[in-house]
Amino acid sequence: MKTTIKIFFTFCIGLAFVSSCKKNDYESGGEVSPVIYMSFVKALHNGDDVVLSKDKLMGATQIAGVVISDRTSGNFNANEIVVQNTARGKISGLIFKFTDNNVNINYGDSVKIDIENCILYRESGAMKVKGTNLNFSKVTKVSSDKQVVPRIVSLTQLYSEFLNYENTLVEIANVAFSDLVSGQTYAGDVKMGEEANVFIYLSTKTNANFAQNSLPLLASFRGIPTYYNATSNYYNTAKLLFKMRNEDDAFNETGATYAKFPENFELTPASEKANYLMPAINDVVVFNTGAWRIYQGIIGNVVNVDKFNPMGKQAIRMKDQLTEDAFLEMNFDLLSGASKVTFSYGVPTLGSITASTFDLEYSQDEGATWTKTGESVTNPGRDAQEAIFNVNLSGKVRFRIRKLGLGANTSTVSNGLLNIDDFSVFQNIN
Repeated sequence: MKTTIKIFFTFCIGLAFVSSCKKNDYESGGEVSPVIYMSFVKALHNGDDVVLSKDKLMGATQIAGVVISDRTSGNFNANEIVVQNTARGKISGLIFKFTDNNVNINYGDSVKIDIENCILYRESGAMKVKGTNLNFSKVTKVSSDKQVVPRIVSLTQLYSEFLNYENTLVEIANVAFSDLVSGQTYAGDVKMGEEANVFIYLSTKTNANFAQNSLPLLASFRGIPTYYNATSNYYNTAKLLFKMRNEDDAFNETGATYAKFPENFELTPASEKANYLMPAINDVVVFNTGAWRIYQGIIGNVVNVDKFNPMGKQAIRMKDQLTEDAFLEMNFDLLSGASKVTFSYGVPTLGSITASTFDLEYSQDEGATWTKTGESVTNPGRDAQEAIFNVNLSGKVRFRIRKLGLGANTSTVSNGLLNIDDFSVFQNIN
């Protein structure tokens, strides 16, 4: 009999232990936590609307996270906020749709939201939470100015894993717009990227406060991926949208190249500037983009010597071993500033391959004074390379390349020939 009682007692202890092991993250001090993590809630949706009753939430009644949408930009519905949460290493986000408009909560606010008996559903493809009694009085602000670090993804990665990134903050670098037309603004849906089979649209409401800003030719973006289906609530046939929180979510912007650029130095025959110094023409030659001063330089057209592009016949060749500087200089202004300057450069294959050093400079007073931008560049190799200078200049501007006059070549001085070709200037859209 004692043995039977002992076995039964041991069984009860074991059962109590197993029961205690079933307690989860939501319990603290023997009580069920009122807060449940977001990925658990999202997993409840299997295609049909779900009533978020307390028993489905394992006794919880609230959800917590950081607001990642910006109510002040006008790019999100006034009665909705997007909240992101990280738990157990998993990042999740949800749209919360309220019965009143948001006048207090903004991005960076850490919040708790009462969701008991609300409905988890998809509206036009996007996953949301709504409720007949879900108003902003159900939101408790815990703190403000929380920094949410976006996940950095490629456009292709976002497209292929869109569901995993839905309603969370992401960053995409160096996005171009394949169908961009002159003067196009942010307003509406614009296809991002140039990949034929990737269809993600930068989506901006027409009443957003940045909707009429000009779209950049190229930029990096932060924003929130979400779905939109005009005919049903299914996400798997929905349009893939990327919504910026505000205008600051576009950065590293580049405007379109100016008309007639890149300058390929092909319009004028090489014979028009065949000598390094030609005082009779003031060393000025007119090309497709305008008049250029070529001081201590010529128009080079020797095949397999001058580093012009494969389709071209000419490049600018700047003199070597000088004690004075050589210049390739615009004699005209561009009126919409500049965001970037690019050009190809290389060493002509005449004799030994010797490096040289050059600077890019700009003037905003019609060439009276010049300012260096970026670092000096030394071209050490035979193959043509691309120089890229990111700038942020407003108003009229012109550029020149200054090849440094370092003197004769020695064991410590490299001052060889220099080719320049395909010179491009990009407008500043800011």
